[in-house]
This record gives sequence, structure tokens and C-alpha cells, in this order.
Amino acid sequence: MMQISPFFAFDELHRELNRVFDHRHGYTRELAANDSGNWSPQVDIKETDTEFTVSADLPGVTPEAVDVTLHNGILTIKGKRSSGKDAEKDSYRRRETIRGSFFRQFTLPESTNETAVKAKSANGVLEITIPKAAKPKPLSITVEGE
Repeated sequence: MMQISPFFAFDELHRELNRVFDHRHGYTRELAANDSGNWSPQVDIKETDTEFTVSADLPGVTPEAVDVTLHNGILTIKGKRSSGKDAEKDSYRRRETIRGSFFRQFTLPESTNETAVKAKSANGVLEITIPKAAKPKPLSITVEGE
């Protein structure tokens, strides 16, 4: 005898929605990959006691094509991945590398030191280091007697 879960209908709906919106094998994904529209790089944000580190995957993007700003606690990473000079000459059978502009924004806590931010790019990974501001130390006040 088969036991039916009370969530069976929801599981079926979830599977069907995943199938409908799964563009990995469909025509929509190929159009998006070949279009020169917007894309969004994958980002990891790590926090230690002294700093935040933001790592963004930007393969094929030169450091000159990236603009990083931090203003009022909002970190903005934007830029563009171009198709290259020889893209028009080459006859690709399939091209899955997305080209075009990208834009990511993150709100950072007030504990950041915006004046000491550093960014570097190596091997297609942009790494932004944002030090935390020094925590105010308690002030000891001596009580004087008469």
C-alpha cells in the first residue's frame, strides 16, 4: 500500500516549476548567453574580527573595466565584459560566455573603515578588503574628591 505525503502536491508543484524555469537545456539560456545584456558575477563575502573580504568571480574582465566604490556603507561593483577584438572574425559553433555590463551592490555595517579599502584582481577574481573600524575603547574617568 502506498502512503501519500500531505505535501505530495507541493512537491509535485515544486518539481514542475523547476522544470519550467530550468533554462540550462533550453533555447532561452542560449539566447541569454549570446546576448550582450546584463549579467551578475558570483560573490563571496567573508568576515573576520578585523575585516570584510568580498571576492567576485570576473573571468575575462580586465581590472580597467571594473569600477568599485564604497559610499555611505554601500559597496558597488560594476563594469563590463566585452567580447574581444576577434569575436566578430571568429565563427563560434557555440558560445556560452555571457558578455555585457554587470552591477552588484551590498550594504555593509557601520563598523567599516571606508578610508582604507583595497581592491585587487588576479586570475579572474576581484578581491576587495574592507577593514573594520576600531571599536571605541571605554574611557576611564577618575573621580576627584573635595
